[in-house]
Amino acid sequence: MFIRQLNYLIALDKHRHFGRAAESCHVSQPALSNGIRELERELGITIIKRNRTFEGITPEGERVILWVRQMLASLEGLRQEADLVRSVPQGICRLVVFRPQFMPPRC
Repeated sequence: MFIRQLNYLIALDKHRHFGRAAESCHVSQPALSNGIRELERELGITIIKRNRTFEGITPEGERVILWVRQMLASLEGLRQEADLVRSVPQGICRLVVFRPQFMPPRC
C-alpha cells in the first residue's frame, strides 16, 4: 500500500470520475485506475463499483475511505510536527556563572 494510492482514492471520491481524479493527481487515468485496483487487491475487497466508467463506491469502500481520510490527516500532522522540529533552533547552550573568589575585607 502506497500513500499515492490513498490519495488516488480520495481524489476519485471527490471527483466521482476517473479522468478528473487522475488529472487532479497529475497522473494518467490508467495509472490511477491501476493504483486503486492494486489497493483493492491488497485489501481483498472491492472499493469501487465500475463497469467501463465509475459507478460509485461500495459500502466497504465507504468504510475504507473513512480510514484513509484519518490516515492522511495523521500523516499531515506528522509532517507538520517534523516542520516544527526543524524550525526550532538547535545547538548547545551553555551557561557559565563566574563566582568571585573570596577577598578579605579592606581596613
